[in-house]
Amino acid sequence: MAGVTQQPPAGFGPETGPFDQAPGTQADQAPGSEADQTPAAEPAQPRRRRLAPSTITLVASLAVSLVCGAVLFALPVPYVLQTPGPTVDTLGKQGEVELIQVDQEPSHPITGQLRLTTVGAYGSDPGSLSVIQLVRGYFDPQDALVPYDLVYPRQSTSKQRDEQSAAEMASSQDTATVAAFEYLGLDVAIVVDKTATPAAAAVFKQGDRIVSIGGYPITGYTALRASMDNVEPGQTVEVVLDRSGTEVTVEIKTTADEATGRAMLGVSIRFEFPLSVKFGVENIGGPSAGTMFALGIIDKLGPTDLADGRIIAGTGTMAPDGKVGSIGGIRQKLVAAKRDGATVFLAPADNCKDVVGHVPDGLQVVKISTLADAVDALTALSSGKGSTLPTCTK
Repeated sequence: MAGVTQQPPAGFGPETGPFDQAPGTQADQAPGSEADQTPAAEPAQPRRRRLAPSTITLVASLAVSLVCGAVLFALPVPYVLQTPGPTVDTLGKQGEVELIQVDQEPSHPITGQLRLTTVGAYGSDPGSLSVIQLVRGYFDPQDALVPYDLVYPRQSTSKQRDEQSAAEMASSQDTATVAAFEYLGLDVAIVVDKTATPAAAAVFKQGDRIVSIGGYPITGYTALRASMDNVEPGQTVEVVLDRSGTEVTVEIKTTADEATGRAMLGVSIRFEFPLSVKFGVENIGGPSAGTMFALGIIDKLGPTDLADGRIIAGTGTMAPDGKVGSIGGIRQKLVAAKRDGATVFLAPADNCKDVVGHVPDGLQVVKISTLADAVDALTALSSGKGSTLPTCTK
């Protein structure tokens, strides 16, 4: 912060005037007179005016106020300032790299844009937001001030936060790919990644593909969830595995998930896809781009040009079963979408309470709860039925 230089008030410095010339000096006498022997008179000394005590008090108080003000505006505060961030087209490129890369040529021309939206954050390190930034954010209707503890774990380090954000981004890409493939009717292999219980470690190996559970074929995440819905915790089930090309049948006694009470096999899983999908995202973290990633994949691999020449923006987490989840900072994302030319914004239904009253003029908000809702909305827009789509209301 630039320093403040205090100028002294005019008239408070020492006053000086011309020296008075005493009458009868050498300049006034004729040469050779007695005055030649008389020393010239001493010039009068200028008199200095002393500052009044009240003036000194005023100047000192002003200086202290300026110093305190400068310190106050530089002090950190326990808030995070959220601002409209950049938006990125999932059908286009970030820099020179395609955001979504698939190893299959699209069956149709890709037109328009499907833009993921982001939020800029200042003050991610505890106490790094200054008072002047806080004041600026308070008076800017496009920004939001959020208590630090509601955004970041207080004891986390900058490195830990970056790692978590990157992990959430990677997970959102995986779940978006699963949801998109299942929407398109493409099989997704469920593969054992790690075992979490001794019973599971005794029968499963890393890399096993789950072929069926209790006779129920496993063709993707939705099928996996459905098969386990038929199993009670503690029940023993038969699981058919593909182990390095050889079919293996095992039995395992299930356990209960502490959070949901559902039956579980005691393994963590990963997904394998029949087509390669890669992402070229840089400097963006978090899970909220999942919905727009899934739509981008469907546009590139499916039979329809979803964007159809329009600029569509949106947000929302994406679960493997296609459910759209709520996110933070949606008001800033609405502003960013309008700023970057979007005419339609896909908003999670659970965020509607934060949307109402904050929609920029000229931006149509469409409420969605699932990936299928989002695809249906874009199809309706292409067929001229956009006015019939659901929006956020009080």
